[in-house]
Amino acid sequence: MQQAPSTEYSPENTKTGGRYAYLLNTGAISDHDLQQAMRVAKKENLRMDDVLVERLKVDKQALGRSLQEYYDTDFVSFDHSYVAPFELFEQKRLDPEFLKKYEWVPLEKEGGNIIVLVNNPYDLGRLDEIRFIFGTSNIVARVAIPGDIRRFIEHFHQQYLAEQSMAFLGEEDGSAAEESEATTDYIDEGELTEHDSEVVRLVNALLLEAWRRKASDIHIEPSPGSRYCLIRMRVDGTCHEFKKIRLALAKPLVSRLKIMSSLDIAERRLPQDGKLKIKLPEVSQVLEFRVATVPTTGGQEDVVLRVLTSGKPITLKELGLSSNNLEHFDKLIKKPYGLILVVGPTGSGKTTTLHSALSCINTPDKKVWTAEDPVEISQEGLRQVQVNPKIGLTFAHLLRSFLRADPDVIMVGEMRDRETAHIAVEASLTGHIVFSTLHTNTAPETITRLLDMDLDPFNFADSLLCVLGQRLIKTLCPRCKEKYNPDSAELQELEMEYGEGFNAWKEHYFHKKAVLYRGKGCRDCIGGYRGRLGIHELMLNTDKIKDLIKFRKSAEEIRQQATMEGMLSLKQDGIHKVLAGLTDIHQVRAATGA
Repeated sequence: MQQAPSTEYSPENTKTGGRYAYLLNTGAISDHDLQQAMRVAKKENLRMDDVLVERLKVDKQALGRSLQEYYDTDFVSFDHSYVAPFELFEQKRLDPEFLKKYEWVPLEKEGGNIIVLVNNPYDLGRLDEIRFIFGTSNIVARVAIPGDIRRFIEHFHQQYLAEQSMAFLGEEDGSAAEESEATTDYIDEGELTEHDSEVVRLVNALLLEAWRRKASDIHIEPSPGSRYCLIRMRVDGTCHEFKKIRLALAKPLVSRLKIMSSLDIAERRLPQDGKLKIKLPEVSQVLEFRVATVPTTGGQEDVVLRVLTSGKPITLKELGLSSNNLEHFDKLIKKPYGLILVVGPTGSGKTTTLHSALSCINTPDKKVWTAEDPVEISQEGLRQVQVNPKIGLTFAHLLRSFLRADPDVIMVGEMRDRETAHIAVEASLTGHIVFSTLHTNTAPETITRLLDMDLDPFNFADSLLCVLGQRLIKTLCPRCKEKYNPDSAELQELEMEYGEGFNAWKEHYFHKKAVLYRGKGCRDCIGGYRGRLGIHELMLNTDKIKDLIKFRKSAEEIRQQATMEGMLSLKQDGIHKVLAGLTDIHQVRAATGA
């Protein structure tokens, strides 16, 4: 039998470096460091890889590269986004203590193979044991450091427990609900309270699952007529059915969420809004949700939870701006004064874009005030205020207050009325840079909308820097997307929708033969799509555009001038992303309404 190389460093392989050869050859560590790590590992009964990463602060990815080259297999680093292979855990009743003891864990099923993580893929005895446990020879070993293997085991075990809780608490399908109704097998609502362990487990499992699926919203919808409560989640802009639970759980579930959100559990006749924060042991961060309750028929209440983002916002490069738009937008947001508008319908990512822009100029030498409704993204260094119209704390009121509070930068969540728009323009003319949003379909339409609010066209023309229109579209799943050669009819259709200039770009993207991409669908995605990116149209306020604004020209005339000056429409920008293989034309059409 082939001798399995040692997983640890030893004096016998000093010259070759063994599994740490890459680290030695690149100077990431010295032989003295290895000797020191070996002594610490032996003295404290630790694993060498863990000592190198945790004690000597060796870069984990560099260590991974070394292990990858030595074992000729992929290195996998721990990531919270991995989903537990529930089928494998269920079938084999895998005990976490057993997995920790022998330092391996199943990662996923890929085709007919089971991918497992081990610290030493050359340990043939260990791999034979794994093959015996799963009853198959189709085992593919990938390497990971022991500390990450333990983290994967704990992460998967917590997910498995949450999944078991959801399966126990919920009806799997409509037939189960009908069967329960036929036998009147229902728990009386009086038997359950918001403090009941069953309800607490349900809430925790639900919030954890939303985080795991990267959902933006959770919808809890009791249905007295059908005697069950439907739970849906919005992922990448589309709602998907998640679970059906017993109707008897609906009111205790709503009450539990109200308590966590500091809402009035006795008030069931009026809508309420609040926030909840929760730290689950399975998640390394505090989860924050905006909670809205709405009374519905049958004395029930619907609840919608919006998953809020905290911490550092995404960068401008991650927004999906084209190189030309990114260059112009980056320059404009660093101007000392002026008005920058981001426009689009609800859910098009306007707030995310504004916070990404603010993060670029959020430096200690600038005072940045924001008025938002609500505050969805927290960012250190910003002074953020949430509007409250019930007490008169409107956008306009806050804008006036900000101007007395020595601002350099002001962000207004939305220009909803004439007063807010007027104050924003005045602020941008008096030495401040102002960011805001509007609900308009295109950048040129924004001009006419604001002029209809009786803005002075001369002041508005002088204050405006640019208008960025945007939409969010689904991207193809990188795991399962496949190439294909479009026929001439499909290319002609793309050319017709793009307009003038398509052929030049076609030659830029296609070298010899036209190649596009489409999603097949896999366990990592929904229908071949995973994640979203933005498509944009950036209208710069050039001298000619200023003249059109001053003379109150129509949106169509402004659009034509902007196009002549190089502005790409939303659809054109989307087709660029189709040609680049990031999405398909169906998503572009859905987002642009054509």
